[in-house]
Amino acid sequence: MDTISTNNTSSPPTDVPSKSEGIVWCCVLALEAVLVVVGNLLTIVLFAVNKNLRKKSLFLVINMAFADMLGGAYLPLDIYLYIGDIYHLWKTSSSTSLYFFHIMIFYSFFLASLISAALISGERFYAIYWPLKHLTLSNRRYRMVIFISWTIAFLVSAVCAVLAVLTSIKIAMNTLMSCFLPPLFIICGCNIGIWKKFKQGSIASEMQNRASQKQRLTKTLLLVSFIALLSWIPMIIVSFINEYENSLSLSIFHTTYALSVTNSFLNPLVYALRIQEFRQALGWYHVKKQAAINTEGLGRRINTATAMPSLIQLRSLKRVSGHPQSGEEEVEDTKC
Repeated sequence: MDTISTNNTSSPPTDVPSKSEGIVWCCVLALEAVLVVVGNLLTIVLFAVNKNLRKKSLFLVINMAFADMLGGAYLPLDIYLYIGDIYHLWKTSSSTSLYFFHIMIFYSFFLASLISAALISGERFYAIYWPLKHLTLSNRRYRMVIFISWTIAFLVSAVCAVLAVLTSIKIAMNTLMSCFLPPLFIICGCNIGIWKKFKQGSIASEMQNRASQKQRLTKTLLLVSFIALLSWIPMIIVSFINEYENSLSLSIFHTTYALSVTNSFLNPLVYALRIQEFRQALGWYHVKKQAAINTEGLGRRINTATAMPSLIQLRSLKRVSGHPQSGEEEVEDTKC
């Protein structure tokens, strides 16, 4: 979102709505922030505790979830600086350093998320077209790519923050939105290439042994990148139109912004619905707890069943040793 600094170097959309509309947008974005943090935090926790999810093909997914979670956690500051300023709901800070820090950190998270979506598409493209080479990729290479993606995101955001302080928000945001375009082009190109490969039915024989599982994972990750594509394109288009013409309403501007954030909490839903390991991990705690209860109940039943014959034998011994049978008592009385 275009954060409006106190020096008014970039003017907001032309209409001035009521404070009630600003409160509505605060609530919408705050709800999105909670959903983003909770959903992606759950994804990261499941990855950490479940060994079945620690696959190379899911490293980039977890990296994207981490970036989305940080972006959602940082979203309240954007609400404070932007919504409060535009709708005059409260007095915002006039600190230049705060705006610099905000732009550099906030947009680096969302740019890292979008770069991760592009890397997911590229990784799947590589896996489909060069399956044998893909199998040789080491964990170290994945970590290196992830590190480079975060470095690029922070460098781009830092440059835009410097431009915002030294020149204007308008130049900074145009530069930032321009940097969002290459990942989107990569996503489009890779998705088209993979779609053609699936349509031709020419998946390499090396992948056909586990074709169903591989293709399902590929389609799922492509769906994640496609959602990122649809979520960010309207925001970028609206940002460019607003910067050059400044004729869009605040409602359109905030709708596209909320749509871009929506991408961050839709991803965990896709993982849960489409990736079997995530579904199994989600049900793992319930199943484990239920299994523990069943095991405890079965143990009690076994102990009870085991104790019953011993108890019967003990009672029989007591009758034999301490209480003679009725026939023996009659014989002894007769002898007397």
